Amino acid sequence: MKKVLALTIASQFVVSTAIASTSALFGELSKEMQGYDSKAQSTPESSSEQSEFEQFKAQHLGEYEEFVEQHLAEYDAFRDELIKEWGEAKVASQTEYVSYSEDNRSRLEVDFERNEIVLSIRHEGEGAPSKSDVQKEFERFRKAETALMQTFFSGEQVSLEQASIQDYDIDRNLKVNAIIDAKAKIKQQTVEQKQLLEKKADEQLALDEESAQVATEKLAQDKAKLEQLEVKRIQNLAQSVRQIAGQNDEKVTRVTIKLPQGSLAKKRASNYTGDIAKHSERFKIDSSLVLAVMHTESHFNPLAKSHIPAYGLMQVVPTSAGVDVNRFLFKIDAPMSAPYLYVVNNNIEAGTAYLHLLNDRYLSRIKDPLSRKYCMIAAYNTGAGNVARVFNTNDSRNIREAAKIINSMPPERVLEALQAGLPYDETKHYLKKVLAAEKLYI
Repeated sequence: MKKVLALTIASQFVVSTAIASTSALFGELSKEMQGYDSKAQSTPESSSEQSEFEQFKAQHLGEYEEFVEQHLAEYDAFRDELIKEWGEAKVASQTEYVSYSEDNRSRLEVDFERNEIVLSIRHEGEGAPSKSDVQKEFERFRKAETALMQTFFSGEQVSLEQASIQDYDIDRNLKVNAIIDAKAKIKQQTVEQKQLLEKKADEQLALDEESAQVATEKLAQDKAKLEQLEVKRIQNLAQSVRQIAGQNDEKVTRVTIKLPQGSLAKKRASNYTGDIAKHSERFKIDSSLVLAVMHTESHFNPLAKSHIPAYGLMQVVPTSAGVDVNRFLFKIDAPMSAPYLYVVNNNIEAGTAYLHLLNDRYLSRIKDPLSRKYCMIAAYNTGAGNVARVFNTNDSRNIREAAKIINSMPPERVLEALQAGLPYDETKHYLKKVLAAEKLYI
């Protein structure tokens, strides 16, 4: 029997000792929001009854901002409801799967990066769940997500007897901290959406100078719209504060199981080696690199979903890489759907094909294979145009001009330049993480 380590997790919403009262917390929140009411905002578009993807398919790809606005509006509404009921907004991410019961009284978090599983049950102050209640709820989630749970545990034996248990109050302090965190996430999501727009512009940047100029101007306009949307989202959050931050008089019982650290990533990776080998050979991309990208993007969470949104093991974005791959493989000028990208083979095919497009199309003028590899990894995260900006002295996103400079440098200098000059810290860290993870799979 393998031993399962218990880990006591303190609530990430513990109130800072520097903040003495709820009124002080609201004062800090007001300060955080200050200035947004005076900024200009765009007029909201009317909502559609259609799903995110169906709505997007019905529109021209140039109307991207409408899709983004609806997607983020739905996210914000869900976030506000979670804060109101739970005091915090736990949602799925690249490495963490989050599921709520139908009555919204229990929640399961499956964290592939931290090798941790958490069951939370919301209840009245004196109505803490019994051990049998916890076991019953855990088994219900296990049966509902059988395939995911099997992938997560990968043969490890677990028992709730070894779990750590913690209770915490759903109070106003908890909620106000969650609201402040929500504002920070809005700003981060704006950065992520800007990165996505930059990746979407890569194809035009690879064309003639006139097309590249048009793409650059359109990119600037779309970024300005995202900034306006950020203002509106923060204003909406500020207006919702009193409604969602009321006292609940409830508690949450949090049951945490920590799996052993070590070889779990390799065990999970073994579920996908057949598909990876097939597509790696087909697209001439080393399987170790595909595994490293998958490790970094999702830690082998097959139901990974980011806020962008990106889906699946290789975090393919339907409206950027998904469109490029659809055109390349199927001659279809449309985004990929989330259900399509949650099929493991489809996701690995799309992610590996996109690496191929970066290597053989967007970055093909880079002569040294190792220099091109470094640029390809960075471009998978942030786009080839942002890679070009590192090397062009005029901040241009022109890939052709950047290739001339890259070709005059040894690979180690190319790597140093990328790590120092990429426009987003996330991408700098991403490049390091992928290169480190690749060594695990060679």
